Amino acid sequence: MALLIGLMLVSLLGIVHHNALRVLDRLTGRDLVRPNVTVISIFLGLLVIHTCEILLYAGAYAVLLAWPEMGALAGDFDADWESLVYFSGINFTTLGYTQIEAQGPIRLVSMMQSLGGFMILTWSATFIYSAWGRAFR
Repeated sequence: MALLIGLMLVSLLGIVHHNALRVLDRLTGRDLVRPNVTVISIFLGLLVIHTCEILLYAGAYAVLLAWPEMGALAGDFDADWESLVYFSGINFTTLGYTQIEAQGPIRLVSMMQSLGGFMILTWSATFIYSAWGRAFR
């Protein structure tokens, strides 16, 4: 069940990210006179998008942790919003050095977030690299 939830969350993440990139592309356009503005705007836009995606996952963890059968977060976990955002951010970026330990089935959701985060971050890197190439042609 947890793996299925993880797959659904990563699928939703991909859909959200795709649409966010399309909006960002439309908003930033291609300023041939000031290409630096375009690239910096895309960078800042990606920062906002990734932060929102981390926050959405933190919300998903809050919902999932309300079900005892999904497991728990233990260790240095204060059961507050800040801890959920921190845990989500560490998973999303695949850093993996947190003192918060996932126990039970929620570990599979956490694993899938790391996979999804890695995919999204590489997608974003490709997006900004392509924008850089277009801006400075």
